[in-house]
Amino acid sequence: MRMVLEMCTVPRWLVWVILIIIPVTEGLAQAQETAQLFEQGNERYAIGAYSEALALYREALAHGYVSGALYHNMGNAYFRQDSLGQAIRYYEKALRLLPDNVQLHHNLQIARARTRDNFPSLPVPVWKPWWTRTVLTLGALGLFVIGLLFYVASIGLTAYRLRKGSRNPWLRRSRALTVVFGGVFLVAAFAASFTTTAQNRVVILAEEITLREGPEPDAPSLLTLHEGLVLDVLDTEATWVEVRLPNGETGWLSAEGTGEI
Repeated sequence: MRMVLEMCTVPRWLVWVILIIIPVTEGLAQAQETAQLFEQGNERYAIGAYSEALALYREALAHGYVSGALYHNMGNAYFRQDSLGQAIRYYEKALRLLPDNVQLHHNLQIARARTRDNFPSLPVPVWKPWWTRTVLTLGALGLFVIGLLFYVASIGLTAYRLRKGSRNPWLRRSRALTVVFGGVFLVAAFAASFTTTAQNRVVILAEEITLREGPEPDAPSLLTLHEGLVLDVLDTEATWVEVRLPNGETGWLSAEGTGEI
C-alpha cells in the first residue's frame, strides 16, 4: 500500500496576516533600534562626550531616524565643539520641523550672534510668512478640501432654497459667501501646489571662503565670507554652487566649503 505524504497547510487568511505582520514587526524593531541610538546619544551628550554623542546621532540618522529633536541635539553637540557652521546647519534643519520651539530659536540666535558676517537683509513681503505658514500647516490638499466643503455647503443651501422656495436674504448671502470662500480656497490650493516651502539653502562650513563671479577657481573674487553664514541657492554646476546673500548680492562658492540645509 502506497503511503501518501500530505503537506501541512494553513488557511490563506493566516498567510496574509503573517505577510503583513512580519514587515510591521521588522519596522518596529528597526524604529526601536534607531530610537535607542538617539537616547544613547543623549546620554553621552549629558556627560559631555560630544564626539561620541554626534557619532550616535549620525548613526541614527543613517538608519532613517529623522526628527526635529535629533537635529536640535546635533546642533547643540556641534556648538559645544565650537563647530559653528554645523551647529547652525542642524539648528536650521530642526527649525523646519519645530518652527515654534522657543528653545531652538534661542539657541539659533546665540549661534548666529557668533558669526562674523552681518549683511542687511532684503525686506520680506508682509504676506509671505503668513502664506508659508498656511502652506506648511494645511498643504495644497488641505486647502482643496476646505474649498470643496464650502462648495458642497453652497450646493446644500441652493437645494434648500429651491425646495422651500425661500427668498430669505440671509440664506442668499450665506450661499454667496460659501461660493466666494470656496473659490478662494480652491485658488489657494492651486497656488500652494506650485509653492516650494523648503527653500534650498546652504551654510558656510569653512572658516572662510571666497565668493567669485563664476564657477571657476580663477574667476574674479567678490567677497570673503565666513563660517555660519546662511545663503540661498540659485544654481549648481559641478563642484560649485551659485548663492544669494541676505542683501541680494549673488556669486559662486566652492561646494566643498558649504553644507546643505
